[in-house]
This record gives sequence, structure tokens and C-alpha cells, in this order.
Amino acid sequence: MKQKTLTTAIGLLLASAAASAQPTLSISTTTTSRDFPLSAQQPLVVPLTKQNYQLTISDLPGRCQAPDKQKVKFRKPLSLNCNQDTHFDIKIRFAGDYSFAFDQDNHTLSIARKAKKSTKQAFKRPIPVVQCEKHTDGPVTLQLRDSFADGTTLKDAYSGQTVTVQQGSVTLTPSKASGGLVLLEPVDTAPHTHPFTYDNANIYFVMVDRFNNADPSNDTSYGRNKDGKQEVGTFHGGDLKGVIEKLDYIKSLGTDVIWLSPIVEQVHGFVGGGESGSFPFYAYHGYWTRDFTKIDANFGSEADLKRLVTEAHKRGIKIFLDAVINHSGYSTLADLQLDHLPIVDKSQMPPQWADWSPSKGENWHSYNQAIDYQNPQWSQWWGADWVRAGLPDYSKPGSSDITMTLAGLPDFLTESDKAVTPPQWLLNNPETRVVAKEGYSVSDYLIEWQSDWVKRFGIDGFRVDTVKHVEGEVWKRLKESASESLTQWRSQNGQKGEPFWMMGEVWGHSAYRSPYADDGFDALINFDMQKKLDKGAACFSQMQDTYQNYANSLQETPDFTPVSYMSSHDTELFFDRFKSFDMQRDAANALLLSPGAVQIYYGDEVGRELGPYADDFHQGTRSDMVWKLDQNRQKLLEHWQTIGQFRQRHPAVGAGTHKVIKNDSAYVFSRTLGDDKVVVAFVGK
Repeated sequence: MKQKTLTTAIGLLLASAAASAQPTLSISTTTTSRDFPLSAQQPLVVPLTKQNYQLTISDLPGRCQAPDKQKVKFRKPLSLNCNQDTHFDIKIRFAGDYSFAFDQDNHTLSIARKAKKSTKQAFKRPIPVVQCEKHTDGPVTLQLRDSFADGTTLKDAYSGQTVTVQQGSVTLTPSKASGGLVLLEPVDTAPHTHPFTYDNANIYFVMVDRFNNADPSNDTSYGRNKDGKQEVGTFHGGDLKGVIEKLDYIKSLGTDVIWLSPIVEQVHGFVGGGESGSFPFYAYHGYWTRDFTKIDANFGSEADLKRLVTEAHKRGIKIFLDAVINHSGYSTLADLQLDHLPIVDKSQMPPQWADWSPSKGENWHSYNQAIDYQNPQWSQWWGADWVRAGLPDYSKPGSSDITMTLAGLPDFLTESDKAVTPPQWLLNNPETRVVAKEGYSVSDYLIEWQSDWVKRFGIDGFRVDTVKHVEGEVWKRLKESASESLTQWRSQNGQKGEPFWMMGEVWGHSAYRSPYADDGFDALINFDMQKKLDKGAACFSQMQDTYQNYANSLQETPDFTPVSYMSSHDTELFFDRFKSFDMQRDAANALLLSPGAVQIYYGDEVGRELGPYADDFHQGTRSDMVWKLDQNRQKLLEHWQTIGQFRQRHPAVGAGTHKVIKNDSAYVFSRTLGDDKVVVAFVGK
């Protein structure tokens, strides 16, 4: 059968799609974000806990402009902007379900508290309705213009077909499994002949505890317990040995970098999880540090880290650690007992405080009733010279990015130049590398502790947490110290490589170069892409404007790289949006062929599903990695491997000049970087 021909050119298709854009509501806190499609037919219902939120309404077409300042009142319509974002700050005082009613005719949004619990139906996402190229089975002819000279032999990396350019075009039959993609590369391209660039990096993010458990003997280190129920917030057993065990699997995805969630020693005990304290919440994720100089025993040993770096480097994969400088972990019963802090009513505790569990009428928050938060002996904890916290004689949290306490975590006084001594419990911590240094400030210690991992193990880069909550000068010093440490390690170990690389998390940042790049950051995580992928998965050509903007930005700011993602531990799993393997496959196309670096969250490549989360949605995004694959997941994995390896072979995909090649019935573009050139075509659904 002949391919169907659309009568509308690509530009008109995209313009029509933009006109029918579906408005989106993003609900964010300082550390998490989710976005939802807004429909005039049915209110959106979302469960919210007691805290402050920012609402952002995007992609509303038409002609309308909201007043500069509007006071948010429940059940009162709020005016929205057309063709630009509208922002509202709201404070939720009572946890529960809230409805967001969108009036398309009047361009308003009304918010109300619901008495009834929301259902999973509230999170079901319709596939965007966009106008898209179409084709039927059979050969297609693609105009390549002057991208490749006549007589050049090209291969479709997906189907394996070879074709020869004749009169500026090629004819071939796209693979049915590709989602409509054709990936053209010269047949004489040898693997890895083009030098690596971080502008094209494929970064695989592993949450160590949830990835692969290769050593069950360390699963309950420091007396940590299972909850015997859904294990929402407990340690599941993943470790560094488990990552080593799966290095060849990770490499098969076209991975250049493994970003590990923090592996340093975490607080030993739990806090109450969720608004209602419905589960014990441990620091399995790695962001509640106790000692920055040790590896947490649940994750393994220094020997394991050394072997991981060695084996990864053998495979051409770099290792990034997650650097956390803004805050430490909470105080927990296990740590308070270990450190002999006299602020707990022992009569309410079992012999091992870590074994406390709620009695009838209590929840997992109730242990706080046994702790005297007004006791002056809190001075023996981190101390007022180290952190700000709501404790006696400590400086109180402020309202600015620098002085706030994220989620109530102790906020390090990184802005202080006062000489401090580490707290005695930390100096006494078994096997710690913490020692008192004369004249050291808080930031001096934190920078040295982070850089020491680079100096001792040859860590290639950092993913830096909560960038905007620490002074830029501190980040500059961290970059300088880590760079010197990597140079020293390579000199001692006879190795060479790219300069130390730092990518930062600036909450809500998009794909442009901002002044944060002047603070030592080579890249920032791009929160913009996840929203673009809904339409990009529905129709690949919907990515054109985004691709062009990202590519232009890369060419204009060669010292900066956006790192785009589709899923994360603090936002959503893309697979949970649609629960469609076709959409997941097509979103992979849109992400992996994006200009700039990309980040894959473990399990994106196999459609990992949302796990149990009680009343804290983001716990579900950290579900266990899927290793036993059904047929759909195996096909998805093979697709991901094909696209990922194509990207890795060709730095031009992420770092090259993007140029649209006009075709009547297909979306076609080239990417060019030096002597590396590829052509990507989308022939339709």
C-alpha cells in the first residue's frame, strides 16, 4: 500500500496542534512537583497535605490576561492568563482532597475542598489529542536534500536496512516497532569513533536501595527494621554490589554516566511518614545524612565503591555521586540513643529505641511525644554554630532560599565564616573520617568531606542537591576543590579524562543558561522537558519547537548543558501518567533524541510502575526495579537499547546543530557536529 499523504505541511500541523493545546496545572512545593491536564468537562481532584504550594497553569490558548495580584479564596474563580503561565501561592491548612474546576469559556480556575476521598481515576491522564503525520505499512521516500551526498550508503539503525542516497532522497520501509522512527547513519560509522561530550551524555540515575540487592547480609544495618506491611519507607536492600552486578545491563542502554543517590551514612532510625504518620520513614533515599565521610553500611563498603568505579571505567562509564551540602538528616530515636543525648523520656522507650512502634491510638509521629524539644541539651546535637533549627538557642529558620529549612531538615550555616568544631558525637562516630580542623568553617568541612570522595576514589562528577538553597560562592569552592581532587587522583592512578563535571538541581529550572552556571555548574537539570513529553509521545513532531530551542541554546552557550528527564524521584513516573507501553516507547524517542544531555531514572526503560505510597505520593516513585520482564517490557527495553546506543554512537544527537529538512509527509531533521552527522525521520503513527 502507498503511504498516505497529509495535505498540511509540518509547520501548519504544529500551529494547529498549538492552537488545540490542553491546559496543564502544576502543583509544586519546594522539593516536589506534579502536573495534571485540566479539563472543562470534569474537575481535577487531588489529595493535598498541610503545607504551602505553588500552582502554575500553562498552555491556555486564547486572549485573556489575569490581574497582577489576586487573592486566592476557595470557591472563588481565579482569572488566568492566556499564552503565558499563571502562578498562585496557596496554603493548605487541612489535609484532604481538593478539586480544581477549570472554566474554559471564562478562563478561570476555582479551588474547593472535597469531603470525599479522591480515587485513582483522578490521576488517569488522557493521551493528548494532536494532529500528527500518518502512514501505512510499506516503503516511504524521505527527502534528505543536501544532508548526505548522492551515492552515500546509509543504515537505518533501528531496522538495519541499508540504502543509498539518490537524487537527495532514500526509500525504505520503517520498522513497525520503532514508533514511526527512522534513524539514518553512514554505514562506515565505527562505534565510539567520535569523542565523548557531556552535551550528549546519557545519565542513568540509580536509587541504590531500590535497584538491586546483591548482599542481603547488610539489609538491616544499624538495627533498622522492616515494617512487615507495604514497606513504603523502609530500606529494601539495594547496594553498591547490586549496581556492579548490573553494569553490563546499564551499559546496554547507551549509558555514559551513572548517577548514584547519596551513599554516605544516613540517620539510623525513622521518622513518621506522611501527613498521618502511617508508615515508618527511613533514609533509604540517601538525603538525610548523619556522617558525610562514611558509606552507609546498608549500601556497602569502600571496597565496593572502589570496585564499582573501576568496573564502570572499564566499560567507559563515569560515576557521579549526589552531593548534599544544604542540610543534614533529622534526629531519630536510634541516633539519639547511640549518641547519648539526654532529651528522651526513657520510660516511654523499649530497650532499643529504634524498636519503638506505635501503640493503639498512636501513629508513627507519636514517638515525638517522648522527646523534649525545649531541652537545652540539644546543644550537644549539631549545635547552634552548625545548623539553624527550631531548637533552644539555635538560629530560627528564615523565609529566604538560603535561610529556610527544607522539609524541616537542619539547615547548615554555610554562609557563616565562623570557625567551628564538629559535634562530639560525630567525632566519636565509629570509623568516621571527621577530625577537628583549626579555623574551619561549616562550609570548609562540608566541601572537604565531599571532595575527599573524589580524591580517594576518582569520582568523575557530582549531581548537586538543592542548589538555590546554598550560596553561589560555596558551589564555586566545591567545584574548585573537587576538580583539584580529581586531578590528584588521576595523577596518582595514571589516568586521564574529562574535567570534573557538576550538574545542579535548581527546582523548576528549564533549559536555558542562568547565572547559576557562573557558580561552577556545567549543567542544570531541566524540569521543562517532562511536561513536553506528553505531546511528544503522542506525536514525535510535536517536539520540533522544543528541539530547536534547546539546540539553539546549546550553540549560543557552549559552556552550559541542560539535562532533561522524563521521570524522577521528586516529581512523577512517566509510565504512571498513561500506563501505556506505546506512550512509554514514544516518550523514549522524544527524550533520547533531545538536544543536550538526558537523565534516565532507573526503570524508565522497562515501564517501572508506581509502588505503594500510603499518603505520600512520591514514595511510590521509588518502587523496586523490575528485573523479571514480561513480553511488553522486554520489547520496551530492546527499543530503549537501540535508541540509546544510537545516541551514544553519535554525539551530534545531543550536541549538534539541529536542522529541519522539509518533507511533505514526514518530520525529518539532521544533527551535525563536526564530521558526525545523522538524520532522524518520523513518518507517522
